[in-house]
Amino acid sequence: MEFRLEPTSGRTILTHLYRRVPLVVQQALYFDEELPLLPCVYILSSGGPYVESDRHSIRITLGESAMAHISTGAATQIGSMERDVAECRQQITLSRGAYLEWLPRALIPSRESTYRCHTEVVAHPEATFCIGEVVACGRLHSGERFDYTELHLSTTIVRPTGQVVARDGLRLKPQIRHPSEPSLLGGFTHFGTAIIGSTPEVVDAIYGLVEPISRPDSQLSIARIGGGWGLIVRLLGNSAEQIGSEIRRLCSIVRTQVKGVPLPPEFLWR
Repeated sequence: MEFRLEPTSGRTILTHLYRRVPLVVQQALYFDEELPLLPCVYILSSGGPYVESDRHSIRITLGESAMAHISTGAATQIGSMERDVAECRQQITLSRGAYLEWLPRALIPSRESTYRCHTEVVAHPEATFCIGEVVACGRLHSGERFDYTELHLSTTIVRPTGQVVARDGLRLKPQIRHPSEPSLLGGFTHFGTAIIGSTPEVVDAIYGLVEPISRPDSQLSIARIGGGWGLIVRLLGNSAEQIGSEIRRLCSIVRTQVKGVPLPPEFLWR
C-alpha cells in the first residue's frame, strides 16, 4: 500500500493511492475543527488480524508543506502462529515543511505470535513529525500476559541524503527474558513510544514542556536524539487508553508549537 498527500489551495489532499487487500485507506476526512485544512486518514485491514506469513508494506509520502493526521481504525491484532512470522515494513517520507501526526491504535500480540515491524522515516530537516506507538502485553481478556513468542519493533530516522539521524529498536522474547523483569517493563502491562522530530528550536521548546513522570501507575522518560533534531519518549502503564492518552497529550504539545493550536479531544467512540 502507498499513498501521497500534497497541498492544494491551502488544503492537503490525497493525490495518489495504491493499495492491495487486505489493507484499506479511507477517504481523507476534514473534521478537525482546530485545523480544518488538515486531512485525517485512517488505515483499515479487511482481513482481520495479522497471521503467519503476512508481509505488509506501507509507504506514506507528504509533499512540501503538506500536513496530515494518520491513524488506524482499530487496534492491530497479531494472531497466533505455528511456524512462520508476520512482518510489516513502513516507509514515511516527509518533504520540506511537512507536518505529520502518525498515531495508530494499540498493537496486541496473541499467544505464540511473532511480529516484526520496521519503520523508516525519511525526513527533511524542516519537517515535523510525531509518531506514537502503543503495545499491549497480549489479550488480557483471554488471560494472556506476555505469551507471545517474539516482538521486534525498530525505527530509523534518515535525511533525504541518506544520513542516519537516529535508530531505535526493541526486541522482546518472553521465553528467554520475561518483560516483567525490573530492567524491562517491571510490573506494567503496556508500553508506548513517541518519536518527535523537528527543527532544533521547536525540539528545544517541546523538551522544556514535557516533564518526566514516575508514579506507581505510570512512567515517562524523555531524551534527545539526533544531535538536537528530535526527542524520544518512553511510557509505561497498565492500559492502552492510558498510554494512548499520554501520547496524544505529547502530540498536542507538538502541534501547538508548530501550528499554534492543540490537538482536539479524542472521539468518545475511539
